[in-house]
Amino acid sequence: MFRENLKDIIEYKGLRTKELSALTKINKRTIDSYLDSRAVLPNAEVAVKLAKALGTTVEFLVTGEDAVNHEQKLYSDFETYRKYKKLVAELDTLSPELLKSIEAMIHTAAEIANK
Repeated sequence: MFRENLKDIIEYKGLRTKELSALTKINKRTIDSYLDSRAVLPNAEVAVKLAKALGTTVEFLVTGEDAVNHEQKLYSDFETYRKYKKLVAELDTLSPELLKSIEAMIHTAAEIANK
């Protein structure tokens, strides 16, 4: 769970592990060890550094949930991102003409739904 949450929020923030390393002063290889198949868990001090740099909480990195109300919009946006990231990646592979048609269909469907 920690590995996936960390990986997803790094991607959501548009960071590279090298950039996160510079922000946190944590060795890039150490961060990579949290993201790879070994899924090593950091100690509490390192988890706090990662959470602060990513604008989240340790609780969110560990559980995927957060009870802090003032952060609710970020987590709502993040969950929306997580829900649709595969679809967005697939849309990004389509031709501009096909994408324009799909975009028009989505806008029309949204207008109908909002009436």
